[in-house]
Amino acid sequence: MGMQYLSSKHRVGLATAGRMEMTPSLGTPEELVAAAEDALNNMGNIVSNQCFIDPESLTEDKITAYALALMRLRECACAAGFKRLMNACDALAVTVSRLIEDRSCACSGKCAALTRFIVHAREMIQLSIDESAKCHVLTFPDFRTVSDGVSGERSTRVSM
Repeated sequence: MGMQYLSSKHRVGLATAGRMEMTPSLGTPEELVAAAEDALNNMGNIVSNQCFIDPESLTEDKITAYALALMRLRECACAAGFKRLMNACDALAVTVSRLIEDRSCACSGKCAALTRFIVHAREMIQLSIDESAKCHVLTFPDFRTVSDGVSGERSTRVSM
C-alpha cells in the first residue's frame, strides 16, 4: 500500500498544497541531491516544533503537503539510486497514510517520527554520497621497469 496509496489518492489536485513539482527533472547527482534536500526542508517546515506542542496543528493540508514532499523525496532517491532512502520513504508512507485517513491519530509521538525521519534521511543521503564517492576511486597498477630501480606494482588512486 504505502506510496502507491498516497500517490493514487492524493496526487491529483493537491500539488499546490506542497507548492512543489512532483517529478524531479532527471539531472546530475548534485541536482538530485539538491532536490532531495529541498523536499526535506519542506518536510521540516511542515512539522515544526509547534507539532510537538500541539499535534492538532498538524492539519489535513499540512499532512498532505508532507506526503507530497515525501513522494518527491522518494522520486529523487529513486533517480539517484539511494535504495535505503527509498525503503525508508516507503516505511514512513504507512504512518503518513494513517494520518491522512484519520487525523485524530496525530500525537506528539507521530510528530516526533515525522521529524526524526528528516534527520535520518539527511544522514542516509550523506552516507549514499560517501559510498558513491568510494566507488569512483579506482586503483591502477603503476608498472615501472626494473631499470627504474623499482620492482613490483604500486597503486595509484584516481578520483573520477
